[in-house]
Amino acid sequence: MKYIIYIPTLLFLFLANSLKGQTNGKVLTQEKLIWFLDNYHPISSQATLLLKKGESNLRKARGGFDPYLSANLDQKQFEDKKYYSLLNGGLRVPTWYGIELKAGFDQNTGVLLNPENQVPQNGLWYTGVSISLGKGLVIDKRRAALKQAQIFVESSVAERNVLMNNLYFDAIKQYWKWVEAWNQYQVFEESVNLAFIRFNGVKRSYLLGDKPAIDTLEAYIQVQNRQMNRNQSFLVYQNTTLDLSNYLWFEKNTPLVITDSLRPPSFENISLDYGNLIDSNFENMLLQLNEKHPEMQLYKYKLTTLELDRRLKADKLKPKLNINYNALNEPINNNVITNYSIENYKFGVEVGIPIFLREQRGDLQLAKLKIQETELGQRQKLLQLQNTVKSYYYEQLNLQNQVALFNTALSNYGKLLNGEKRKYNSGESSLFLINSRETKYIEAKLKLIALKSKYNIAQSGLSWSMGKLY
Repeated sequence: MKYIIYIPTLLFLFLANSLKGQTNGKVLTQEKLIWFLDNYHPISSQATLLLKKGESNLRKARGGFDPYLSANLDQKQFEDKKYYSLLNGGLRVPTWYGIELKAGFDQNTGVLLNPENQVPQNGLWYTGVSISLGKGLVIDKRRAALKQAQIFVESSVAERNVLMNNLYFDAIKQYWKWVEAWNQYQVFEESVNLAFIRFNGVKRSYLLGDKPAIDTLEAYIQVQNRQMNRNQSFLVYQNTTLDLSNYLWFEKNTPLVITDSLRPPSFENISLDYGNLIDSNFENMLLQLNEKHPEMQLYKYKLTTLELDRRLKADKLKPKLNINYNALNEPINNNVITNYSIENYKFGVEVGIPIFLREQRGDLQLAKLKIQETELGQRQKLLQLQNTVKSYYYEQLNLQNQVALFNTALSNYGKLLNGEKRKYNSGESSLFLINSRETKYIEAKLKLIALKSKYNIAQSGLSWSMGKLY
């Protein structure tokens, strides 16, 4: 049974810092989150299993070329009479080129032995080859299976990259929502404290006779409104914390829950990275999507596999033409070469072909249709990826400008608020105007936090859409 545990912050930080070699106090950084995803998340383990599965499939396919050793004994004894005794054994060695090498020994005796099975008293050795000159000459099931297994090993790497790329992006999106919720909660907490300070100041002025009673009521209503906003913000923070905890796991598939002792970083201490917003790099990335993106690589591996299947189906249209040749020799004094003659052999030819080839032609047509279907999906996927990359790129550009704009706007709102406070202290303004200015300042601060969060998500989304987040 698995238990959800609330790990101490020191353990959490020790595990992360053991890899990163740095200490950030009680702050959960994106790098630490990625570390936990790499080492403990179930999807990361599944991705590793994909690689092992590919290796196992390759080993299985190589087994089709394993030498095969066989032996058979068939006897009949009745009323003290030995009807026959058929003993044969041999070794078959399949090769990559469709040629099967074989060697063996026959020892047959008996009073009622079929003349076909009669061999010299010392037995009969044979060695030979079996060759397919028609169907199976260029490709057969065994060779196709091995090639497909080799492709599967490579596609397993690409599939793992797709899984990790998606996992990283899902976790990073939730991480920045968590960071946003916490930073916004801090703003609301600060706004409540400011409202309380103002309320206490107005109340003292009222008691001294400097302010009317209505001002205390207005100040207290402002406290209540901000408390409600803070409580709602805290609920959002709690929910995003639980959502982010879904991505945190520990040893033995133990899920973790983020406690109050661990917090997100403050946006005031985070500088935005604009490094991937270079037009030349962006254009190169679009051109490289078809080659570099793991999902496009999966399409290429799939098409290669389907092409192998098409070649196999096309090969079945050829007639069957199998040639078997065995050189025969009786061992003399346990020497299998002394009595060898090229005139002693066993030879056979097998020829055959279906008259109408309807099954073979139908299979080949289906194989071609699967290739066409996959190619259409490949083109559609490439277009979708290109548009997704462009979408995140332009979104990130826009958010970069928006963040710069709101940084200036926040500074201006702060100046208006400070000016209104000075006017209020000199008796030239009202509490209503101060609250209004402060509300605008808080809204701008919340908006700036949301924009920074969206920017970081868009930045990760750009890397994700290009298949480079893993």
